[in-house]
This record gives sequence, C-alpha cells and structure tokens, in this order.
Amino acid sequence: MGSYEEVRKPTMSSASPFRSPMEAAPSSLILRSLTRPLQFIAFWLAIVTPLAYPPLLLGGLDSQSFLIFVGVVALNVFGLLAGRGYGDPA
Repeated sequence: MGSYEEVRKPTMSSASPFRSPMEAAPSSLILRSLTRPLQFIAFWLAIVTPLAYPPLLLGGLDSQSFLIFVGVVALNVFGLLAGRGYGDPA
C-alpha cells in the first residue's frame, strides 16, 4: 500500500490548433470580404429608393403601380437593414 498513482483526467484546452487567424477561418475571411461590398450596395439602395416614392405616388396607385410601390418599399427596408453599420470602422 505504499504506492499512490494519481489518475489524470483529460482536460479540454481552449487553445486553437490553428497557428493564425488567417488559417483558422478562411471561410470567415471570404464572408468578410463579401460583406463590405454588399453593405455598400444596400446602404446606397436605402438612400436612393425613396427617390422613387414621389413619382409613383403622384401618378396614382392602380394595381400595377401599387405592386411596384410595394416592391420599392421592400427594397428600401432591405437596404436599411442590410446596409446598417456600413460606415462603422471595421
């Protein structure tokens, strides 16, 4: 009874097996490189689409122009949501 062996349990390490952030997530880099241009387009879409409101409203909203108006509003909302944060520093 003189010998005592410590039983070691494996521990989880938070260290990444990758050497650098570039190596860690290449898909993240691709996603990030696509995000900025899409935010740019969405931001300017949100700026420009309200310019179509007056001509559509002044021309009257029959069934076809109403659908166009709803589409322009939907594009504007999409641009507002997708383009927010465009001017923020990365």
